[in-house]
Amino acid sequence: MKRITAEELLSYDAFVCDMDGVIYRGKRTIRRNVEPLIYLQRMGKVIRFLTNNSTRTPERYTGKLRGMGFDVSPEDVITSGVATGMYLKGRGIRRAYVVGSPDLREVLRRYGVRFSPERAEVVVVGMDPRFTYGKLRRAASLVYRGKGFIATNPDTSLPVEDGVLPGAGSMIAAISAAAGRDPDVVVGKPNPTIFRMATSGITGKILFIGDRLNTDILGGNRAGLDTLLVLTGVHGLEDVKRLSIEPTYYVEDLASVLPVPVLEHGA
Repeated sequence: MKRITAEELLSYDAFVCDMDGVIYRGKRTIRRNVEPLIYLQRMGKVIRFLTNNSTRTPERYTGKLRGMGFDVSPEDVITSGVATGMYLKGRGIRRAYVVGSPDLREVLRRYGVRFSPERAEVVVVGMDPRFTYGKLRRAASLVYRGKGFIATNPDTSLPVEDGVLPGAGSMIAAISAAAGRDPDVVVGKPNPTIFRMATSGITGKILFIGDRLNTDILGGNRAGLDTLLVLTGVHGLEDVKRLSIEPTYYVEDLASVLPVPVLEHGA
C-alpha cells in the first residue's frame, strides 16, 4: 500500500467510485473528491458509480450527481438494489417480503418482483429508514420458517455530516439475531459480482475508489481491481492493520494529489 501520486492517478482510463463517504457525506458534497473526478471526466476518463445504498433508484442518484456537475446517465450508476433485482430475476424469484425503502421496491418491481408477505419466497433486506418492530417480527418469522434471506448489502452504517446513520447491516443483524440465521447471500459489496456489473464494457485500466475497507476495498481486491482508499469517509489508515484489508493505494482526498480549479458549475 502506498500513497497514490498524480502520475499514477492519471494513468487510469476509468474510475468506479463509491458514493457515500467519497462523493458526499450526508447532504454535504465532498468537493475535494468531486472536483478532481469531474476534471478527469472532462479529460475523457470514464467515471461510473457503485453504491451499496439501495434507498434510491439509479435515476434519483443520477439527478443528484448531475447537480454536482457530473455528466452521468442512470446506466452509469449501479446500486445494490439493482444488483438484487438482477439476482432475483436470474433465479426466477417473483415474490418477496421487502424491508427497505419505496425506491428499493420500485427497482425490484422493474425486475418482475411482487410484494406478498403471505406468499413470499424470500425476504429482501436493505436500508429502511422506517424500520419498525413490526417489520422485524414479520421478516424474522419468515426467515425462521425457512424462506430465503437476501441482503442487499452488509453496511452497518453510512457516514453523514454529524456522525453515522444505521445502514442495512444493522437491520440485517436484528433479523438474523431474531431468526437465528445469517443471510443466504449478500448481493452488494464486497460480492465481486456487483463490481463486474459496474465495470462491464469498460476497456483499459480501472481504479476503484472507496472509503470503506470491508466492502469497497475488500470487494475491489476480490474482483481483481486496483483499489484506492480515500480518507473522507468511514475508515482510516489505522483500520488497515486492524481489519487486515490493504488497498493498492490510499490518499487523504483526491484534491491533495490532483488540485484543480473550481469548475464552472460552482463550489
